[in-house]
Amino acid sequence: MQEKYPALYTFASVFRVFGWVTVIWTAALVLMGAIVTFVNGQYLGGGFFGFLGELLGAVWGSLMLLVFYGVIGGTLAVLYFAAAESIQVLLDIEKNTRSE
Repeated sequence: MQEKYPALYTFASVFRVFGWVTVIWTAALVLMGAIVTFVNGQYLGGGFFGFLGELLGAVWGSLMLLVFYGVIGGTLAVLYFAAAESIQVLLDIEKNTRSE
């Protein structure tokens, strides 16, 4: 039997893929940024949080990098997954209340 609303299933799948890509890129950026911060002794972002790397050293700069990139990337990933799950819930409700 062919599913109703195939575009919504596609959108849900696309949002899930975006969510996983965001998780992977966030993890890679945090890891790469932490390594670069420890090697250089300064924050990767430069001007915005750069004084933290110079003032308190590479450890504090790495923690700020983790928080800054990690929270933003994590929030985006959660929003993508929430959008996919919301679409899936609507499709499941439609399927369960279908009168055939």
